[in-house]
Amino acid sequence: MSAARRIIMKEWKAFENNEPDYIFAGPMKNDIFHWHAIIIGPPDTPFADGIFNLDIIYSDKYPFKPPKCTMKTKVFHPNISSTGKISISILEDDWRPVFTIKKILLSISSILDTPVMDHPINRKAARCFRGNRNTYNSIVRKYTSKYANGSSTNSDNEQDLLPEMLHTDTDSENEQDLLPQMLHLDTDSKNEQDLLPKMLHTETNNSLFNFLCFILFFLAIFALLIFDFYKFFK
Repeated sequence: MSAARRIIMKEWKAFENNEPDYIFAGPMKNDIFHWHAIIIGPPDTPFADGIFNLDIIYSDKYPFKPPKCTMKTKVFHPNISSTGKISISILEDDWRPVFTIKKILLSISSILDTPVMDHPINRKAARCFRGNRNTYNSIVRKYTSKYANGSSTNSDNEQDLLPEMLHTDTDSENEQDLLPQMLHLDTDSKNEQDLLPKMLHTETNNSLFNFLCFILFFLAIFALLIFDFYKFFK
């Protein structure tokens, strides 16, 4: 028996004896290197009551190389790609031979509602998580309801909720944002229309005032000349 097989069997027995209430895992079809796991979504989160299936494949280099863990349930999450690849540090650079299957599954469960945002693999989910948490939670709930209900086949022909939901959210958001802009534009246009007569009226008043001042000035000069002319001939 190989060292990897002995370690995996030992971990399996330890896991069965101390299995968390919300995580189930075990070998598939009598293949100790191929496991199926289920994580129940954390309560009071958008993932609540969801049934999330994982495929776990060990290599003969275990525990010096981490097992390959794939999320088989379609999920909208910054650390899980559209193909199910799970990007967390303990399955990559931070892997240590002392880590067990229980540690791995607990880590995956913990990131469901607390994603690691340093290096997200799903950029759409990451942008949504950072930009609008309410929209993100709404998408996650709908994904959980449709794909993590225990009966979904997750076939390739299933329509992806993301484009439809993002389109709806974007339209609603744009409509809300557009209304003040339209009102602002209408107000500006009205103000500009109202301002034109006022400007013309002001310009007309200014021109008339300047003309009257010029006439008065001319009459004053003319009066002075007449007065001087009268004194000269007197």
